[in-house]
Amino acid sequence: MLNKLMLFIALLVVSGMTSMLPVQVSVGQTEGEENATDETSAASSSNMSSTSAVSENNTITLNATEVGEEQYRWTDSSGAENPSLSLVANNEYTVKISNPTDEEHELIIDSKEDGKTSEIAKSDDIEPGDNTEFTFKPEQAGELGYHCEYHPDMMNGTITVTESSS
Repeated sequence: MLNKLMLFIALLVVSGMTSMLPVQVSVGQTEGEENATDETSAASSSNMSSTSAVSENNTITLNATEVGEEQYRWTDSSGAENPSLSLVANNEYTVKISNPTDEEHELIIDSKEDGKTSEIAKSDDIEPGDNTEFTFKPEQAGELGYHCEYHPDMMNGTITVTESSS
């Protein structure tokens, strides 16, 4: 009888310990939304990169993020770095940017045509700890780019503008 009791206690201890093991949660998830495999996580992250930064009310939300020592990226709410953005021509968009880093940033949206780069819109300088917003309206379908004035090689991405379906 004592052996059965000891076995029962040992099983309780072991099962209790396994339920306390940490669960890995991928970037952009909350606890309870764990993915079954890393491939599923990678696929959902890449799918989110073009949609997470742009909300239904035409607001683009980006954060300046330090990803390593003096290494910066624009990130969206899912954590995607330098996300590709999909916009619709002739719609006005509000771009909201927060800068929790220790460096100054400035977002510039530009167009490259016939070897020339033209500035389409830009934020003001975003000092460390500050937030800013500005509006812009892409007037035609095509490819645009965005980058940081001060970190253009690290903080850059693409914007695909499509014609309105209506």
